[in-house]
Amino acid sequence: MRDRAKRRANAEKLAAHECLERIRNQSRKRYDVFLSQTMRDAEIVLGVYDYLEQQGYTVYCDWIESPESDRAAVTPANAAAVREAMRASDTMLFIDTQGAVQSRWMCWELGWFDAAKGHVAILPVVSQDTDYYHGREFLGLYPYVRIDIEGDLEIVRPPATGPSGVTLFESHNRESFLRWRRSTSGFQRPKVIG
Repeated sequence: MRDRAKRRANAEKLAAHECLERIRNQSRKRYDVFLSQTMRDAEIVLGVYDYLEQQGYTVYCDWIESPESDRAAVTPANAAAVREAMRASDTMLFIDTQGAVQSRWMCWELGWFDAAKGHVAILPVVSQDTDYYHGREFLGLYPYVRIDIEGDLEIVRPPATGPSGVTLFESHNRESFLRWRRSTSGFQRPKVIG
C-alpha cells in the first residue's frame, strides 16, 4: 500500500496528504467501504483508498469527504457526522497501523459499526512474525483483509485460541471481499473454543 501511494504521489508530484485532499469526491449518498483510519497514516490511507477505488468500490474517508471537520475535537457534532457517514456505508475496514493505537476515534467507530451493521474487517498494515494476522487486543476477534494471488481482496477468519492455549485454524477460513459483503454479519468471526 505504501508503494502504491508513493507511485500515485510521485505521478501527481504531491505529498500523500495533498493527494488525498485533491481526491475529494462529490458527496455520495452510499458508500461500499467506510475507512476507519488516522491522519498520521496519510501515505497508507492514500494507498488503500487508491486500491479500493481502482477495484470499483466507493470509499468514505473523513478527511477526504469532510476536510473542514476538526478531527482533533471530540464533540457531539463531529460524532453525529461520523455516525451519519457510517450509516451510509455497507462495510468498515479498520486500518490497523502503529498510528491507529493513538487514534481518538477509531475504536469508537469500530464499536459503533460492529453493533449497528456487523460487517467489520481489519486491514492490517503492521509488521508481524507470522503468516497470519493475530491482531492486538480485541482486533483479533474480527476477520482481516488481505490481497490474494490475483490481486483481489479476500476476508480471512482469524485463528481462535482456546482456554488450554490450543490455536485453531478453521476451514473454510477465507472468502472474497465481495461475497463477504453480501453474507450474514457473523460469518468469518472466530468460533468459541471449549
